[in-house]
Amino acid sequence: MEVYKYTLDKGSKKFLCPNCTQKTFVKYIDTYTENYLPDEFGKCDREQNCNYHKPPPKGNKYYLIKVLSLKEITDKAIKTTDVNGIITIVPKSQILEQSKNECWISEWFLKNSTIQYLTNEFKYNYSNVSGFINEVKQIIQPLPIAPSYHSLELLDKMYNEKQIDHLTEFLKTLFSKDEVFKATQNYLITGTNICWFNSTVFWQINDKEKIHAGKIMQYDRFTGKRVKEPYNHINWLHKAIKEPDFILNQCLFGLHRVNEDYQKTIAIVESEKTAIVMSIILPHYIWIATGSKGNFKFEMLKPIKKRNIVSFPDKGEYNNWLNKATELNAIGFKISVSEILEQTDFENGFDLADYYLSL
Repeated sequence: MEVYKYTLDKGSKKFLCPNCTQKTFVKYIDTYTENYLPDEFGKCDREQNCNYHKPPPKGNKYYLIKVLSLKEITDKAIKTTDVNGIITIVPKSQILEQSKNECWISEWFLKNSTIQYLTNEFKYNYSNVSGFINEVKQIIQPLPIAPSYHSLELLDKMYNEKQIDHLTEFLKTLFSKDEVFKATQNYLITGTNICWFNSTVFWQINDKEKIHAGKIMQYDRFTGKRVKEPYNHINWLHKAIKEPDFILNQCLFGLHRVNEDYQKTIAIVESEKTAIVMSIILPHYIWIATGSKGNFKFEMLKPIKKRNIVSFPDKGEYNNWLNKATELNAIGFKISVSEILEQTDFENGFDLADYYLSL
């Protein structure tokens, strides 16, 4: 596995994008010094509307080739005989370094030669490239940090307080009280006033019943839409209750439900609200949510690898999720991707709940 000297910052800090000027820009960071690269190197999270991505350039790649002999035949070329007895004439311009029994030859030259090289040691030369070079370095990976979990006692305490939340009240205008009660009970939807009055806590509980996180979001009681003005009303429970040492390690929302029925197909959407709504409309699926478009990935989906999965990306995300599903299916997943929303005239960001509630 290639470990690069420069990588996108894995923290939560965002900067102003040089293209769209929104605060959605993730900078590249030097993995040794942990300093940010200049402002133009990074990636905007607004993949649909901006898609700015400028990585630092890489140098030329050279592979180590073991040889039996090296002989200069002209001032511009060297004859090599490798350990397999293959004789090759190599231009000096394609050799980075050489010694008696080995030399570093450029990938460009090797691709067009009969020399076996793909499993050999390699390195990058960046003397001919200005600016920052994404040089591969062999680094020692730090030991993984154990994730934190919320206690069952905390969930019980908050859930049993029976605090009203705006999202649940909105759902009662669309469905019967019994339907809403069953859905909110299945997902342990909890009202809270911790950050904002009548907000909703979406608990992330895994298939082993460990509580990974609580995401707090506020909704408008009459429209059912998220409150985003004057700022996006979203927070993590561990931050709200001031647990500074809490190590967040997310899981899929609704993952705890996958053990209810092993015969049911699992349906994946992005929004927690959409998973709840669809569990009422189409209960023959087990509905779970990624919580963000970027969470449709191996690490999150690994616990349901053996299950039949159908995913419903938001409008505009079909190709991204299809590409990821194709990658995952190649290693044993069974994921189909619905294009039902791509066939509509709705704007990007429209989701499956919006679609069904508009019928």
